[in-house]
Amino acid sequence: MRGYFIGIVVIIISLLVLVLSIHTLTSKETQTNTNSIQWGNDINQAMEEAKKSNKTIFIDFYADWCSYCGEMDEETYTDPQVKEKLTQNYVLLKVDVDENPDLSSKYKAYSLPTIVIVDSSGNEMKRIIGYQTPEQLLSQI
Repeated sequence: MRGYFIGIVVIIISLLVLVLSIHTLTSKETQTNTNSIQWGNDINQAMEEAKKSNKTIFIDFYADWCSYCGEMDEETYTDPQVKEKLTQNYVLLKVDVDENPDLSSKYKAYSLPTIVIVDSSGNEMKRIIGYQTPEQLLSQI
């Protein structure tokens, strides 16, 4: 009988630990999502906004299957200095190459991740290819 109660106590403690772990993970995900950069996905809208704000357009070409693209989302674009510089100086556009093959071809985004900085008319000013750490990206933008 005593072993039965010990077993129940162990199960209850295990469930409590599991629930607390899930809650902690969920809280961190929510916090990360709230601190993320707001990306546009329409090139025409980005060009209009760039003309009005006198900014250039920062286009991040990516794909869901690209592991380095995901790393940049998780590590580079979450860096406070990167976020500040991007949001202050650029109109931000994120383009999925699988969903937008025409735009990807226009800017020759064949290797991922590819970042293309364009003026408000869509003319390329700078190209950055491959994974960038926060420090590497900051030195180029």
